[in-house]
Amino acid sequence: MLQVNGEIEGIKNSILEKLNSFYTYQIPRDHLWTQELIEQLAEISSQVNKEIAVYADRKGRITDVSIGNHSTVKLAEVEQKRSLQRLSGTRCIHTHPKSSGLLSSMDISSLKQLNLDAMIAIGIRNNRAEDLYVGILSPTNIEEVNIFGPLAADIDDFALLFQNIEDADNVLRKLPAEKAKTSERTILVGLQTRYSRDLYGISEAEVSFAELEELAKTADALIVGHLMQKKETRDSSTIIGPGKLEELQQMIQTRQADLVIFDEELTGTQQRILEEKLGLKVLSRTGLILDIFAQHARSREGILQVELAQLEYRLPRLTGTGVALSRLGGGIGTRGPGETKLETDRRHIRSRIAHLRERLDDIRRQRGILRGNRQKNNIPVLSIVGYTNAGKSTLLNALCGSDVLAEDKLFATLDPTTRKLPLNNGSTVLLSDTVGFIRRLPPNLLDAFKSTLEEVVLSDQILIVADAADPQVEDHIRIVDEILAELGAGSKPTLIVLNKVDRLHPDNRISLWRETRPVVEISALQRSGLEELKQAIEKELFSDLIRVSLEISVSDGAALAWLYANTKVLEVVYDEQVTHVEAELAASLLSTVERYRVSAP
Repeated sequence: MLQVNGEIEGIKNSILEKLNSFYTYQIPRDHLWTQELIEQLAEISSQVNKEIAVYADRKGRITDVSIGNHSTVKLAEVEQKRSLQRLSGTRCIHTHPKSSGLLSSMDISSLKQLNLDAMIAIGIRNNRAEDLYVGILSPTNIEEVNIFGPLAADIDDFALLFQNIEDADNVLRKLPAEKAKTSERTILVGLQTRYSRDLYGISEAEVSFAELEELAKTADALIVGHLMQKKETRDSSTIIGPGKLEELQQMIQTRQADLVIFDEELTGTQQRILEEKLGLKVLSRTGLILDIFAQHARSREGILQVELAQLEYRLPRLTGTGVALSRLGGGIGTRGPGETKLETDRRHIRSRIAHLRERLDDIRRQRGILRGNRQKNNIPVLSIVGYTNAGKSTLLNALCGSDVLAEDKLFATLDPTTRKLPLNNGSTVLLSDTVGFIRRLPPNLLDAFKSTLEEVVLSDQILIVADAADPQVEDHIRIVDEILAELGAGSKPTLIVLNKVDRLHPDNRISLWRETRPVVEISALQRSGLEELKQAIEKELFSDLIRVSLEISVSDGAALAWLYANTKVLEVVYDEQVTHVEAELAASLLSTVERYRVSAP
C-alpha cells in the first residue's frame, strides 16, 4: 500500500490520513492540476507549516506524496527511472508555505535533474493558495527553463502548457546519443578535526582534500561542488554534522549531483546511512582510488591485483551498500575487471579471493625465478618509487630510452616495468618503475600489490622521485619513507631524486634541510641532470667494489660457483691445473677469496 514519505514524525494521524487519500485522487488528463487539489494541499501545508509535494503521471494518477522541507521533499522512483533522452512523464506539484509560488533554484534544479514534465509551485499566504508558477524545460534549449505564471488555481485551459511539455519531450528524443551525460557530477566532502596535523602552515586535511580533487578528476568525475567542515570530531554515523548534512542535501539538488565522495574512510553502516539521507551514490577515498586502479590496470597481474583489492574492500561492506544496490548502473566506484556486483554472496567472494591469492602467488614464484637468474648474472636492480604523478615513468623513459606510458594523471602506471640502464663505467643495471604512492594509500592495495612491490624490497638501491615544484615535497618524501618501512624496505640504500626542477624559479630552489641522504636535482622532461644522476647511482652501487685477480684449482668447482653467485665475474681463463678469474666484489667479501688472490686490487 502506498504511504506518505518524508518527515512524518510528529504529524497527526488525521493529517496523514488526508495525505494518504491523495493516492486515490484522479486529475483529468487534460489538466495539470485541479482547483480542489490545490486548495487541499494549501490547507494541509498551512496546518503543518511544511512543504507538501505530490507527483502525478500523465494519466493523472498520484504516484507519490511527500512531506518535509525544500531539501528533503524528493521522489526516489522518478530518480531511478529517469532517462537523459526523454521527459520522465511525471509532474511535481508542491507548496511554498508563507511564500510566493515563484520557483526556487532548487525547484528548477530538480526539474532539470529529474527531467520532469513540469514543476508546479503553490504560493501560500494567509492559509490559502495565492498564486501558482509552472516551470517546463525550454523546447529551444533544454538547459534552460520556461516559467509560466502567476497562474490561478481555477484555470481550466492547459493547452499551452501541455504543448510546451510535448515540444520539450520531442527535442529530448531527437538529441544524439553523444549528447548524453558521460561524466558524473560530483561533490567532494572533507573534514578537518582537531587531530588534523599542520603541514608547513596548512592543515593536512586541506592537503588531502586537494589530492581528493585530483583523484576525482583522474576518475573522470565532473566536480560541481566542494564542502569542507571544521569539526572537533567525526560524527559517528554521517561523518559531518547535521547542519552540514542539510547543506550538502541542498547542494546536491541545486548542483544536480550524481555522486558524493568523502575524503574519509566509510564503514558499511556509514555509507548506507549517507546514501539513504542523500538519495544518491556515496563513495569513500579508498573506493575512489580502487576505481582509478580498475581503470588503469592493463596486464593480467595488474587486473588480478585490482580485483583482489576490490573484493577485500567490498566484502565487509556488502550489508552497507544502501542506494548502490538498487540504483547503480555503472560509473565511478563500480568499475573493475572482476566481480563488481555488490550483491555477490559472501562465500563466493571469499572463494574468489582465495583463488586470486593463489594466482598471484604463482606469479610471485615466477618473479622469484627471474630474480634468481638476474642474481646469477650479478645485475644490480634499482627501483623507482615516489608519490604518484612525480614523474617516475618519464624518468624511466629518459634514462633508458623506453616508451612507457607517462601521463599527467595520478596512478597512470600500475603495472611494473623494468628496463636496462647502461652506466658510464660500463656496468649495466636494471631499472624498475613501480606504482605511485599517495597519502593514506589503502592497506589492502599494498597487500594486493605485494608481488609487484616485492621488487622494491629486494632491490639493491631505491630512487625516491619527488616533485620539486610541489610545496609539500618534503611531506611526500616522508609518506614514501613510511610506506617503504611498512613494506620492509626502509633500510635500503636510497637516493632522493628531485624531479621537475625546470618548474622552479632560479631564486626559489628547493632545500631539503632535514634530508641526510644524497639528493640529485633533475628534469626528466627536459632531460637535464641525468648524467649527475647516473654518477650518483654509480657512486652508491660501486664505490666499495674491488677488482681482484684469482687463481682457483680446477678441482675446486664450489669456489668458482660461489664467485658467480656473489661477485661480478669479468673474465675466466682455463688452464690444465688452474682457472684464472678476474672479478669485482664488495670489500666485505675480500677475506673470503683472500687465499685465491694473485695480485693486489
